[in-house]
Amino acid sequence: MDNEEDPQHSQGPAPAPLDLGRLEVEAKQAAAKLVASLLQRPDQLDKVDQYKRRVARKKASVEAMLKTAVQSQLDGVRTGLNQLQSALQDVYQMKQSLDEIEENYRIIEPLHKSLQGLKDENHKFCQLAAAQENLKHIFTVPETVVKTRELIMEGKLLQAHKFLTDLEMSRDDLLLALHKQPNQSPTDKNTLSHYFSEVQDLTKDLGKQLWVIIQRTLMSVRREPNLICTALRIIEREERMDAAWTRKYEQTGFMPPGRPKRWRDKCFEVLQTSIAARIEGSQLETRDQNKMWLVRHLEITRQLMIDDLKVVKTLLPPVFPPEYDVVKRYTKMYHRALAAHLEEMIHHELEGNEIVSLLQWVGAYDSPELMRHPELKIDVKELGPLLENNLITYLRNQYLRNMKQNITEWSRNTLRSDLKDWMKGEAPDQDGDGFYNTQLPVIIFQMMEQNLQVANIIGQDLVKKVLGLFAEELNRFAQEYRAELQLFDDRHQEDRHIPQYFVHYMIANANNCLAFGEYMKELRKRYIKNEFEEEAEVDEDGEEGGQIRRDPFQKLTDHFLILAKFCCDVILEEVFRDLRENKCLNELFTRAWMSHSNGVETIIATWDDYHKDFLHLKPTMFEILLSKGQDRIVQEYVKALLSRKLSFKNYEERKISAEKICAEAEQMKLQFQEMSSKLDVSKFDVLPAMAEGLKLKDSSMLSLEIMGFAQKYPDIRMEQLVNFILCRGDISRSDARQLAIDTLGEDDPNVPKPTGIFTEIALSG
Repeated sequence: MDNEEDPQHSQGPAPAPLDLGRLEVEAKQAAAKLVASLLQRPDQLDKVDQYKRRVARKKASVEAMLKTAVQSQLDGVRTGLNQLQSALQDVYQMKQSLDEIEENYRIIEPLHKSLQGLKDENHKFCQLAAAQENLKHIFTVPETVVKTRELIMEGKLLQAHKFLTDLEMSRDDLLLALHKQPNQSPTDKNTLSHYFSEVQDLTKDLGKQLWVIIQRTLMSVRREPNLICTALRIIEREERMDAAWTRKYEQTGFMPPGRPKRWRDKCFEVLQTSIAARIEGSQLETRDQNKMWLVRHLEITRQLMIDDLKVVKTLLPPVFPPEYDVVKRYTKMYHRALAAHLEEMIHHELEGNEIVSLLQWVGAYDSPELMRHPELKIDVKELGPLLENNLITYLRNQYLRNMKQNITEWSRNTLRSDLKDWMKGEAPDQDGDGFYNTQLPVIIFQMMEQNLQVANIIGQDLVKKVLGLFAEELNRFAQEYRAELQLFDDRHQEDRHIPQYFVHYMIANANNCLAFGEYMKELRKRYIKNEFEEEAEVDEDGEEGGQIRRDPFQKLTDHFLILAKFCCDVILEEVFRDLRENKCLNELFTRAWMSHSNGVETIIATWDDYHKDFLHLKPTMFEILLSKGQDRIVQEYVKALLSRKLSFKNYEERKISAEKICAEAEQMKLQFQEMSSKLDVSKFDVLPAMAEGLKLKDSSMLSLEIMGFAQKYPDIRMEQLVNFILCRGDISRSDARQLAIDTLGEDDPNVPKPTGIFTEIALSG
């Protein structure tokens, strides 16, 4: 609280008063301790005199320091007092001087009024002196105007500017004098303006000559650099006069007509305009005259820029004033003019490859081909982007739109052309491995390859977008492709003799579909390596192998794989049409089937005949086709057996039929193994297994046989098992159902059944 009341204590508590008695006691105690520490052993008594001398020296040193400090403080106090005394005397003298000045001012104050007349006369005198000084210029104005005009026409611009400056000074001084008059006369001002009216015209004429020189800077600097120096000297003189009149304006409020001229700014405007004109003038042709007009225009512009900037960098700095920073300023002007020119071309809607040419040229702007040319080495980062990102995006999107339209049109035309080949009376072409194909995928991917090569020049981002566009368009094309294949099949069903090589072209199209996937993978690996995840496994239906894939190109491959399988289904249907026409499938498990054994020979012969054509399928589709084929044959046998078209009269008929089933299953199994050693033919094993159920003589053992069969084929349905039991002909329907229930249990729709051949039969109806 004391500190708050006493402002002297605002910096902290005051020091406590010195207690000399206490300090003396403490000093004696410290001395005793020091002596005790020094004299701890008897032999140290010999050094007592030495200790005394050391202490005495130390004491003398401290006393000398104290004396010096006290003396210094006394000297400072004495000096301060002397200065205070001197300051006091100065104050007295200043007060006395101020009193004298005040007294003198009171004495001379009346003189102001008595000298007012003299002041007015002096003002008139100054005006008359100025008028007299300018009389010689005023009387010679017409003559000077004519002389100045002649000098301008003769190109003697410095002399012309000297005369022009004299005229302007005469006019401006007179106008300023009028402006200062308390009662300004509009008539006098108009008279002066009319008298000096031609001065403004001379200014314009001189300016025109200067701007012509500035406009031809790059040409003049090589031939007559002195012209540019003359023009710049005149411009800088005018800049200085602008600055002088601006300062006068702040004082007088008067600005001569035509000021400030701002000829330096006009100089830069003329340079900017001349650059823009040079760029526009490099366009020698239009699209109507030459399809390659833009390529030629951009190349000429590139060469022009390099040549011009070389001149700017080497020849202009010695000519232009340093404060102009002419190289940097000129480069920015060129950059700005070029950007405006390119933007104008973009707004006029470029077409197809013109967009590519422009994007490629813009991409090479900051490269040794242009701004980073060995003789230029210009850093474009200081200049900013040549085209804003929104314009680049607009160009790329327009390019992609055009490309999409072209791909759609090209793919449709290619497909129509390929359709004509399908109807020809000759087999399709074969590749080096003997596989049928058409030119459809090759032609489409050649076009895509060309577009990707162009996009790769522009940038990797555009490559990704182009590939994405290809994937999108090929997915659309796959739908059109499938529709045409379906129409091709429909026309063939109406007349199986047309076209003659239906199966061959369906094989070629199946191979084409694989080629689409292979080509797309190749493009992806070549242009965007490691960009997407590895392909997931794909099952036979083209579904993804249990994981979500982000790769649209692999999805496209899957799409075409499904389409290839569709072709295989069409081919298989053609095979089974022949089998149905021969009635070998319809006669299965009938009396006719039991009476002769040429049904299986017909099936094998038909497959053997088609196998010669199937060899022209690529291995992947060949294996899929054979696998689907054996599935269909097994299904036909099983469905025929379950349909109970044959009623056995006795055990001997069942036994003969069972043995016949086993023999035919083995024949077909061997046939498919011969066609492909890699093929899994285990599905034929279901026929001997069913034959065992028929061949069993003792019905009491049937439940065990049925139980084993159901365990081996757990996807069998209740009705299918009942029909299988009834095939024997020696068991009633009620007993057969009870036996099936005992084997499979009651059907629970909530429990999913495994998939297998009986599931496929149930789904196929």
